Amino acid sequence: MGDSLFDDEPVKRTLGIRDKKLLYRNANGKCQNPKCNKKIEFDEMQVGHKTAASRGGRATLKNCVCLCWRCNNNQGTDSWPTFLKKEGIQDSSVNTKRILKTLSIPKLKFLAQKKYIKVKGSHDEYDDYSAPTKTQYINKLAKVVSEKDIESALKEMPKVKKRKHRSSDDDW
Repeated sequence: MGDSLFDDEPVKRTLGIRDKKLLYRNANGKCQNPKCNKKIEFDEMQVGHKTAASRGGRATLKNCVCLCWRCNNNQGTDSWPTFLKKEGIQDSSVNTKRILKTLSIPKLKFLAQKKYIKVKGSHDEYDDYSAPTKTQYINKLAKVVSEKDIESALKEMPKVKKRKHRSSDDDW
């Protein structure tokens, strides 16, 4: 056997009934398109994908949204952010990322700790460890925090006094 196209297992394109029930419950029985927000019955629910299966998206709860027939049909194979943009809705993660980019690494680290998010650094070929970069913090946090989360965490952050750096002239 080997490299035949027919040897691969078929890719699951939809959720199982248990996951569909979880998706429906998490959506409070409503279409998750913020512009629609229509109350729908479980048997009317359509499982939309944030990234379409035809574009490499998987049938996971993380990648799926609860949609009414009209919204699922309108989304087609568009990504979730593209669909929201076409609907005239600004994706909140874009604004969240913009805010996160203005924060320093210590503030991003504090926010990650507050939300119990672990951001891993990297190891090079010599097994030397590098601390997480600002971009790694931003990408990880943007998926789980809102603008309100950022605002409230920053209010709780302890104030750090800036140290005055001595220049070499101070020694003389």
